[in-house]
Amino acid sequence: MNQNQADLRSAVKIAVIDDEKFQPYSNLKSYGYDITLLHDISNTAEVSGYDIVLSDLMGVGAHFDQRIGGASLIKEIKTNYPTKIVIAYTGARANSAEAIAAKEYCDHFLKKDEDLTAWSEMLDAYVKQVMDPYIMWLNAREGLLDQEIDIRDIVKLEDAYVRSVQTQDADFKLLSQVLSKVNVSGHAKGIVQSLIASAIYSLILA
Repeated sequence: MNQNQADLRSAVKIAVIDDEKFQPYSNLKSYGYDITLLHDISNTAEVSGYDIVLSDLMGVGAHFDQRIGGASLIKEIKTNYPTKIVIAYTGARANSAEAIAAKEYCDHFLKKDEDLTAWSEMLDAYVKQVMDPYIMWLNAREGLLDQEIDIRDIVKLEDAYVRSVQTQDADFKLLSQVLSKVNVSGHAKGIVQSLIASAIYSLILA
């Protein structure tokens, strides 16, 4: 593993939501990933500080729709934080009701018993994606469109974001200024603020 890869792994914060022991945890930590274990969450704000969320499908999501367990949790996270990567995994059948529901919303799906190489390769691919300013904006833009934000305001935000990236403005001052002037809802503002928080790391490590 080269130094740049090590820096990327340590810069991206990963949450694991699982009511049982997450077997790859110790090995992935030793590989340099910054991983925190959460047994379950009662509010999506609990994962606001993480860039990637791994969620089991069974035994979690008790505070959401219990019929589909972790899938309902994944849906809520992606709705509130479209720039986050959410990965679903399960030890149950891949065609279970929970798995089918989760695949509709998650960015990636895999079996819980995949070997360590599969877990590591998958995480490295998404770590790179999280740190890609272009992909981050596309995800944020999709979230803003879902919120039915005026396309003219989205264009203003996009222009400010691109300028911030091009000028290496790690504080995203221009984007913050534009955000304060456009007519967007509190939830939409949260999407842009989450984008800024994530994009800061990509500029630092560029």
